[in-house]
Amino acid sequence: MIKRISFIFILMLFSIPLFSQEVEVSGTLIDAAGLPASYVNITFDGLGDNSDIFEEVMSDENGVFNISLNQGRYIVVIQPLTGNLIEREENFIEDTNLGTINITGSIALGQTVAVGERPLYRLELDKRVYDMNRDATVRGASLSDALNNVPSVQVDSEGAISLRGNENVRVLINGKPSAMTGISNVGEALRNIQADQVERVEVITNPSSRYDAEGSGGVINIILKKGTRLGFNGSVSANVGYQPQAGLNANLNYRTEKWNFFVSPYMSYRESEGLRNYENYRYYDNVPDTIEFQNGKPNRIMRNVGGSIGLEHFLTDKSTINASMNLRKGRDDSYNDTSSRILAENALVEESIRSLNESEDEYDIEGNLGFRHEFNSEGHVLDIQTSGSWAEETELGHIADVATIGNLNDEFETNTTEETQRRWLVQGDYVLPLENNGRFEFGSKLEMETTISDFFVENLINNQWVLNPGLSDKLEYDQNILAVYTQYGQRFGKFSFLAGVRMENSDIGVFSENANGGTGSNNDKNYTDWFPSATLNYYVDDAEKNQIQLSYSNRIRRPWSRWLTPFRSRSDDRNIFQGNPNLDPVKSQNFELSYITQINKTTLTPSVYYQKSTGDMTVLRRLAELDGNSVFLSMPINAGDEERYGAELVASTQFASWWRLFGNVNLYGYKSTGSYLDPATGVNYDLTGDGFSWFGRLSNNITLPAQINLQLNGFYFAGQDNAQSEREPVWAMDVALTKDILNGDGTLSFNVRDMFNTRKREMHSFGSNYDSYMEMQWRPRTFTLNFTYRINQKKQRERSTDEERMDDGEEMEI
Repeated sequence: MIKRISFIFILMLFSIPLFSQEVEVSGTLIDAAGLPASYVNITFDGLGDNSDIFEEVMSDENGVFNISLNQGRYIVVIQPLTGNLIEREENFIEDTNLGTINITGSIALGQTVAVGERPLYRLELDKRVYDMNRDATVRGASLSDALNNVPSVQVDSEGAISLRGNENVRVLINGKPSAMTGISNVGEALRNIQADQVERVEVITNPSSRYDAEGSGGVINIILKKGTRLGFNGSVSANVGYQPQAGLNANLNYRTEKWNFFVSPYMSYRESEGLRNYENYRYYDNVPDTIEFQNGKPNRIMRNVGGSIGLEHFLTDKSTINASMNLRKGRDDSYNDTSSRILAENALVEESIRSLNESEDEYDIEGNLGFRHEFNSEGHVLDIQTSGSWAEETELGHIADVATIGNLNDEFETNTTEETQRRWLVQGDYVLPLENNGRFEFGSKLEMETTISDFFVENLINNQWVLNPGLSDKLEYDQNILAVYTQYGQRFGKFSFLAGVRMENSDIGVFSENANGGTGSNNDKNYTDWFPSATLNYYVDDAEKNQIQLSYSNRIRRPWSRWLTPFRSRSDDRNIFQGNPNLDPVKSQNFELSYITQINKTTLTPSVYYQKSTGDMTVLRRLAELDGNSVFLSMPINAGDEERYGAELVASTQFASWWRLFGNVNLYGYKSTGSYLDPATGVNYDLTGDGFSWFGRLSNNITLPAQINLQLNGFYFAGQDNAQSEREPVWAMDVALTKDILNGDGTLSFNVRDMFNTRKREMHSFGSNYDSYMEMQWRPRTFTLNFTYRINQKKQRERSTDEERMDDGEEMEI
């Protein structure tokens, strides 16, 4: 393996540059007094075929800047130390001098416009970008809550993340797997990250070969804030709210010509009081045998402190070294009393109260080191990144089952879970521009992960805590993935394509210490897969405001470690979850056809998609006898094949200079075939089924008198049926008011999440001998007051009406 990695990097380092069509772009910056504006950042954000190019240059002591770029269209942004950003769209087809630009002036320079703020949501060629900074409704919220506002993304009451209704989503932090996404539950881990720490969220529905093949639903890439502006600048935010919460965070950086230092500390406190209710009906010969009611109100207190710190050293104009570290320490305390009543022939026969007190301590540390070199040809880049992380979670639960009616014996139990995860990653990416608008890419990645879960249960017997060996185990999960990819892109007139292939070798091992009656078991798998991808674009008009895109990718869904762990969940003795170490990965083929069009100030992106998966994983819920008790046991299995299809529309429009609206609607369906033979009971479960559902979201941004901004967000998630369950519809609305104060240095905002307290999950699951109804809410309506103070970076104002008229050329932005 080491020889293969060495060979890959030798190829990357010694690849010979070919020809590319370049242009020289230059200009001169002056201030209000006509003096040179020295050391000002100018960025060039590529559009169309250059959408993956982002370059920056700094004016010299005479205010002069010069840069080599590929031919094509760019958004040019000039970032003065004070005052407004200056932004313009340019199409560079030959050497261009932008002339003398007054960075304190208005729009007297042709198409140059003073830009207030980046749009909340914008479309790019291969991804959708959501600017978390612009969303006032998520200030003071967790990242898990904030993701609910991102088009195409849904987060349910248990924290499960789905993309277009598909829960198999790959979540990355700054383009890489991270300890910040937790050991066994990504959704739960994102509840510990403040939305204020996030710069933007990138949604990639059909990734190319450059991305990991993991995640049949797509990729969500979360980009954390990192200052890059010259000098000392940043922001400090504080929030307080009800349900009780408080938070403090800062994003600061200091940049010189050769160095950039950045730090982002934070601390947060949050309480939540949810609900969890069950009604379970068991049948015997189609007649209700028993009815069980369970009612609980889980209370949680979450505390987190941490942050990131890092630096960049600009060795030359072309070479940069970067290093950073992320740290977090968290503690969660939860308290839940669940009352249970069992009726037989409408008579109360049993009643009990189950008290669960849990505490969880979490520690994460992650280090990153990288090197980036830009060759003389624009877009010719070598990027090498390494990272290592350590995460630790220790959870201690105390359970007391006390019977108030019936013959049940009182039971007292403690369970302890100790989990550690270490992850190492090294990857290299090489991009080589070719003649005639061509591009070649090559890269490799090695990711090594080890997760150790130690779970043991003790029962109180004769006033002594005694280990229960039947419910205790130690499991080690090892996953090593070596990947190599290459792709090639070219443009011919109005057509462009990008095609590639990715090879991934997966070496996975699961060791259970207490399986097979205490003798232990090993379950090792090693497989190599090839994942081709292709994208074809057709530009309908010369301005490239209308384009059609057809894409294909081959993806994989590997079982996550919790699903492979044969531990039984002990937080609820009547609803049990148990992992399955025999799960196999799921392969899927994905197709998507999109059309992007821009008409004046309205942008529309309709798309249709189709996915077929083989050996699909699902969770089977059934009645089972465990330790002499009848319980609902849930276990993941490989069931059969599944087809998913859908149509989505993303749209935005500017009704007036004071009113901007955007939304998306997603309609999707599925069809599954398969069955499962239970080896313990011999019962064959038919898992064939189909269903259809839809999801809609709408966001309004309205400027009120006195420069107060009103934001209204609402969503509706229709019900959905599958082979074993029916989910009820969910809808909710959020509102926020924002006002700039202190001459633009400060912003005060007030928001209400879940204004009508309707964000709840209701589900009906069923089988041949049972019906079960569930209602769940993680957190009720919240009120948050947030204050942000900016240091040397005044908030940019919204554009004036005249400026808006000049902005018809803004590319695919919402």
